[in-house]
Amino acid sequence: MFSVRFFPSNCVTIFYPPERPVDVGELFAEHLVFVWDGLQDPAAVRALLGRPVPFAPAVLPGFMRDGRRRRDEWVFSLTAQDEAHTAGVVLIGVTAAELEMLDDFEQAPIHRLRQKSAVRIGDLERVAEIYLASGAYFDE
Repeated sequence: MFSVRFFPSNCVTIFYPPERPVDVGELFAEHLVFVWDGLQDPAAVRALLGRPVPFAPAVLPGFMRDGRRRRDEWVFSLTAQDEAHTAGVVLIGVTAAELEMLDDFEQAPIHRLRQKSAVRIGDLERVAEIYLASGAYFDE
């Protein structure tokens, strides 16, 4: 279960585990990670990282969610497109060790490449880590 706190000065809503209160200043931390797929589910993040991770709704400008058929399944990635926007969440307070766990999950750098990109969180523009598919992800 998560608690919710709204910060009107920045129009930011943060969801957090009750045992770990948050402050909007955490959006200025070193490791923010933008996720737009199954990792938007707090239960999936907890299973992967071993703890509940605070998060805030966010938008990634300049990218669209792209789906392609690969063998017998659909695979999704982010594709650069000037006027596009992708909704997702930013994971807050991710440690360096957890970032490595996310790299392993995303199979970086073989299938996905991690890079930094500007994201919108409420009225704030911040820089977050994002994962983009490599050519190997699509067997290219």
